[in-house]
Amino acid sequence: MTRARSHLRFQALALATVVVGLLPVTFAASVAEPVPLAGAFFGWSVALYLFAAMGTLVAAASYGRGELVRPAWALLSASYLILATTLAVLGPRPASLYEAVRRGPWVDALANVASGALAVAGFLLLAHAWRVSGLDTSTRAARVAARLAALLVAAALAGPDLVARLPAALGGDATAVGDVVTDLLDGSLFVVAVPVLRAALVLGGGLVSWPWLLLTASVVAWLGYDANAVYGAAAGLDARTVRVAEEVLRSLGAGFAFSAGVAQRWVMTEPVRDRARGPEEHTPP
Repeated sequence: MTRARSHLRFQALALATVVVGLLPVTFAASVAEPVPLAGAFFGWSVALYLFAAMGTLVAAASYGRGELVRPAWALLSASYLILATTLAVLGPRPASLYEAVRRGPWVDALANVASGALAVAGFLLLAHAWRVSGLDTSTRAARVAARLAALLVAAALAGPDLVARLPAALGGDATAVGDVVTDLLDGSLFVVAVPVLRAALVLGGGLVSWPWLLLTASVVAWLGYDANAVYGAAAGLDARTVRVAEEVLRSLGAGFAFSAGVAQRWVMTEPVRDRARGPEEHTPP
């Protein structure tokens, strides 16, 4: 397989993920009643989380026992499995498209926190594996600059929602507590991911960079999910549009996680003779 054809597979995977991510718009166009649409979004979310868990588990299975990257991908898989299980077990009782009465709000909040913590741990392990692999030739100053830039972007996206939800969280609102912690964890994920993505792209944007590119796209989508309500209201969007945008961003966040796992599998199983010469000849982390 030529280098161009190898990249074409990854490009098609990324494009397919975007198409899948936009499906909630189709749901909204075909289902006018808010309560049935809320039910459709619920089922779609469970399915997406399961797919994300499966994709990242596929990546973990690409490595042998004792390899540092295996538990990293396994942690990412577990983070999505927690979300899928909690959502399926608790389930919403939609009062409308815009508000759902949930059973066990503290269970839901704790599940979100646990999922986010596992994802951060997974990203930290992936970043560590990247550093010790010898593929990261960037300077310390470049890594610090990338982290600072990522921190600014994360603050711009997740910060407003964090500030808006903080008073309710301090007042003991379980959902708000979960939202605030999730905002912090999503921001942390982005700060961890961006320096590694930058280093991967510096290598020439080879096959090695694709899993990190897709993982970073997933984190960006989740940051957008965090920012959606605040920025949507500020832009004057109606509640239905804000909710549909939320589901699009959720779909992209989970979808890109699935695609990243598949991309990592492809990178690991790419025949050595078909890998581009240079940095891509190294075994990716």
